[in-house]
Amino acid sequence: MTTATSDRDFSASDTWATFFLGSEMFALPVEDVQEVLMDQPLTPVPLAPEHIRGLLNLRGQIMPAIDLRRRLEFPARTDGRSGSILVVKTSTQLISVLVDQIGDVMHLAREHWRPVPDTLPAQHRACVLGICPIQEHLVLGLRVDVLESGEDEHVLTGTAP
Repeated sequence: MTTATSDRDFSASDTWATFFLGSEMFALPVEDVQEVLMDQPLTPVPLAPEHIRGLLNLRGQIMPAIDLRRRLEFPARTDGRSGSILVVKTSTQLISVLVDQIGDVMHLAREHWRPVPDTLPAQHRACVLGICPIQEHLVLGLRVDVLESGEDEHVLTGTAP
């Protein structure tokens, strides 16, 4: 079987925390998720990229709040609900990721993951490490390292561009 990406991209365990953007199901390795929060106040960051919704102060720890819907170019929510926040551990820091809805913690065995199809839009392919079909959904495994890299690095690390 061909793996979706290298083994280093997959979690050491097969346990994943799932969440939704609209009807699309995404997953992160459960060991990368520190906690789940409901609506929290965010401090706006002037001149930040559109998908940086602000900064979250979580018990004195300041972290960027990334609107995953905006980052992945999904249409804006129209239902007026605020969604949930995942506090995620990256290789260098904590970040908060705004999602529509929290799903379940699931066992998704490595051998069930498939490569990212070419039909997925480019902005999604860059953030997804693989897909895992389950009964009622196609789960997209999210690459956290992509969220903290690139054009946003100065916002996320607090350094000048």
